[in-house]
Amino acid sequence: MSQTDPFIPGQGGEVPPPPPPQYPVTSDIPPDSPYHNSAAPPSRGNRGLLGGLFAALAAAWAYGKYALLLFFKIPAATTLVSLVVSFGGYAIFYGPWFAVALVTMILVHEMGHVLEIRRQGMHASAPIFIPFLGAAIFQRSHPTDALKQAQIGIAGPIAGTIGATAALALYGSTHNELFLLAAWIGFYINLFNLIPIWQLDGAWILGPVSPWFQVGALAVVGLGALTLHFFISPLLIIFALLGIPNLITRFREVNNPYYTSVPTSGRWTMGLAWLALVIYLGVASLQANSLLASFAR
Repeated sequence: MSQTDPFIPGQGGEVPPPPPPQYPVTSDIPPDSPYHNSAAPPSRGNRGLLGGLFAALAAAWAYGKYALLLFFKIPAATTLVSLVVSFGGYAIFYGPWFAVALVTMILVHEMGHVLEIRRQGMHASAPIFIPFLGAAIFQRSHPTDALKQAQIGIAGPIAGTIGATAALALYGSTHNELFLLAAWIGFYINLFNLIPIWQLDGAWILGPVSPWFQVGALAVVGLGALTLHFFISPLLIIFALLGIPNLITRFREVNNPYYTSVPTSGRWTMGLAWLALVIYLGVASLQANSLLASFAR
């Protein structure tokens, strides 16, 4: 076999093949390819470092935006982060143990609303904590009558009352002051939410009963604002003022089928359930308050 290779120049006198054609510079041809005949890029010094940093940041954003999108698509993650932020805010001003008790009682209360909404076959987000304002739940659909809305409204105070009562019972068996603090906070949070004005649970609970209940509630709130001075008074006044437009609307819609479709039994059930919760929470909150006062002495 001949050792002469026609593709190796200088052997056997053959004419070497022509060089490969000049291919245009594209991103599809690697720079180290024999068919990539472009000149090497000039050195850029520090500009190369900045370019690499910029490329790294661009890559981080390209993947990070999908991570953020996934984060907001996971309700549990949003709830957890908002809970941690709220806990931090409460802990800074009131201490970590108070923050633990408060966040726990808010979560129990809000989960009562969530469970009832989902029991009725509607979608509800997990609670989203709002520092120093409580928490919120977002719905894609809403009840078709006032009774179903009242059931959603009362589910939160019922769950919160059960949670606070359980905390008080745990305090009785363990004598751990954290449980007493949680019970005290839970009783007052749920009692406050039963005020039937503005967007508080009490307004939804008594919505199918009668708008005159809200008139009485505004009178009680106004009396409390005049009697209980200092930091309580401004908050009560704000809620009373915000409740006036809702009250006017309620009287205008008194003949709306949204309210008139509720049977008499449903009206009595909601009214008596609201009254029972108010009485129980009022007595329980006073008891928890007296126990806490004994520690202060």
